[in-house]
Amino acid sequence: MNLTEIIKSVILSNLHSEENRRIGIEVECFFYNNTGVRIPTNPCNEFSAVDLLEEMKRRSKHNNVSSGYSLEPGGQLEWASPPVKTLHELNHHFQTHLRWVKAVCDEHGLSQSDLAIEPLCSPEEIELIDMKKYHVMHNRFLSTGKHGAWMMKNTTSVQVNLDISSEADAEEMAYISDCLQPFCAVLFANSPFMNSQPVGLKNTRADVWSDTDKSRCGNLLDHEISKPEGLLNKFSVYLQNVPTIFVKDGSGKTINYEGTLGKWLQEKKKSGILTHQDVLLALHQVFTHVRFKTVIEIRGADRPPVGFEMAPAAFWLGLLTAKKTRTQVMALLKKWTVEDRKKLHKLASRLDLNINAIGNISFKQGLDQVCDLAMSGLDERSETLHIKNERSLLEDYVNEINTHGLPSLRRQKDFAESRVSLREFLFRTRRD
Repeated sequence: MNLTEIIKSVILSNLHSEENRRIGIEVECFFYNNTGVRIPTNPCNEFSAVDLLEEMKRRSKHNNVSSGYSLEPGGQLEWASPPVKTLHELNHHFQTHLRWVKAVCDEHGLSQSDLAIEPLCSPEEIELIDMKKYHVMHNRFLSTGKHGAWMMKNTTSVQVNLDISSEADAEEMAYISDCLQPFCAVLFANSPFMNSQPVGLKNTRADVWSDTDKSRCGNLLDHEISKPEGLLNKFSVYLQNVPTIFVKDGSGKTINYEGTLGKWLQEKKKSGILTHQDVLLALHQVFTHVRFKTVIEIRGADRPPVGFEMAPAAFWLGLLTAKKTRTQVMALLKKWTVEDRKKLHKLASRLDLNINAIGNISFKQGLDQVCDLAMSGLDERSETLHIKNERSLLEDYVNEINTHGLPSLRRQKDFAESRVSLREFLFRTRRD
């Protein structure tokens, strides 16, 4: 097999039938001490993010739970769910995680934030975790965009992972996700403050990602992947042209490498030592809003407000995993031109629901249409899979938006009316 075929074979190495498709999520979070200061990243004379990670791992192991824990470069705790078949199972695991987090926070006088951008500190004030790969990444991103340090140290998100059933299934899911990413980015925008100031209509985390590293970030459309037909092949070719951040040597040590991911993989292939794990390492160095591992990963949602963490998963599950609904979604998208999609991508950088989106409809009308389709898909899943309906996990969030507005804008309004400092506003409301 040539390198493109090898990459595709790795992506398609863990197929599941549509009936047995599983979902998983990764939820990230900032933690603060009792004075409203981010806890230190590395071990020191205070309770640190590394200490928090070890405590959460200990609890997970003690209770024989298969959830995973890790740290992002600025000490953000990431909870990774086990893969499950329904959102209700997923939420059960997440609620267990929340109970453990609360116990640790109570014990150590901590609080957690549900914002997707660090509201108070600049990246320079946050220590990078003491791991070679993150130092290599950080140094690279300093030269590829203005906001790489913000992305690494000062953002949180929810990432949604779905099993793949076939090559055609992977391509259609990726195409739909890429087309509808702008609606996802606005619907789940939750980044109201940056550098201790309100951000107004800016979709802040989306802006950060757009100026981190254009060679490996953005939409698939930005990399000339515009159709479902042959999408996986084009993604595999695109991967090979992305500059390498780091590689692993024979002992597993992280080392620098000058050249593209394709060059490194080809060298390993020619030497007869290319492994499945090498390809996965390359796939993990692409950060497009939709990317492939041995699952499809959709990365465009901010970490939602507390209580609504399942909503992004419900949104994508309804759109992508119900056959009749997915057919309706594809019929809608076939009416869109590439220029329509490019326009939508630009609109997602601002939280203006009244602006004209596609044709004669506003962004809000388009968003409502997509959310209605997602909820119909969740109804369809309940009927075809004979499971308890998952609709409420999205519908409750949509109703909240329709009643009170987008969370980023609502929180800025509440702050303006509070007449207190931002730190006091954030940590007073969190205590309340």
